[in-house]
Amino acid sequence: MEGKFVITEINRIVMVGKSEYPEQMTSFGHTLSHNELIFHFSGYSTVFFDDLMLETKPNTIRFLPQGKTKRYDVLRHERGECIDIFFNTDRPVSQKAFVSGVSQNVKLGTLFKKIFSTWVSKEEGYYFKSLSLLYRIFAELQKDSRNPKRHEKKIDPAMELIHNSFLTINLSLGMLAKACHMGESYFQKLFKEIHGISPKKYIIQLKLNHACDLLRLERYTVTQIAELCNFSDICFFSRQFKEYMGVTPTEFAAKYRSSK
Repeated sequence: MEGKFVITEINRIVMVGKSEYPEQMTSFGHTLSHNELIFHFSGYSTVFFDDLMLETKPNTIRFLPQGKTKRYDVLRHERGECIDIFFNTDRPVSQKAFVSGVSQNVKLGTLFKKIFSTWVSKEEGYYFKSLSLLYRIFAELQKDSRNPKRHEKKIDPAMELIHNSFLTINLSLGMLAKACHMGESYFQKLFKEIHGISPKKYIIQLKLNHACDLLRLERYTVTQIAELCNFSDICFFSRQFKEYMGVTPTEFAAKYRSSK
């Protein structure tokens, strides 16, 4: 990103599903009326933008600058889902398109889902809430690009344990610290330095991201989803979901259906 800029307008925020573009290759023309910031939750594509070839995979963010382009084609190897934010700024965010991997920053996926649910709610104040969330997304992206995370490897065993077991095991701070051969206080301090949140909040956000995916499938009740996401208390699940996403699980499912 180039540096400081002011977001002058959010034009729209959409969720693109796996069936939106049935063709394997789609051409999007030669002019973008708005900047686009896209979070890819699933799927695998190659994007041809100007002279660049960008690979998008799960948990990557793609930025496309407003203006004329020689080429904008998307070749889908595996269809997936993404959230696309269309917006304008007072100066360029970046002169070039780019893709950034954010596999370790669970907060970004949560923020994209939250801004989408806020935008489609059209409740009083939704526009300014969405604007605030977009600034938070850019703050996370900037922090990710500037933080070298020199100590990431030290907590790799805990990260592997979390991502393999968060739906099946109630992971304690002691279990995670032990996996890294550290004391609990040092592990928690190091984890927060790298990820910006505590291990407990990180795990909750992983569960809530998975809950959003299950809600979009429209196959399960809220109670079933709470159980599938390893929440023992449905009231706690609903409170946490509302705190992170800004809406209840039921409201999120309804807003997703209305946006399709």
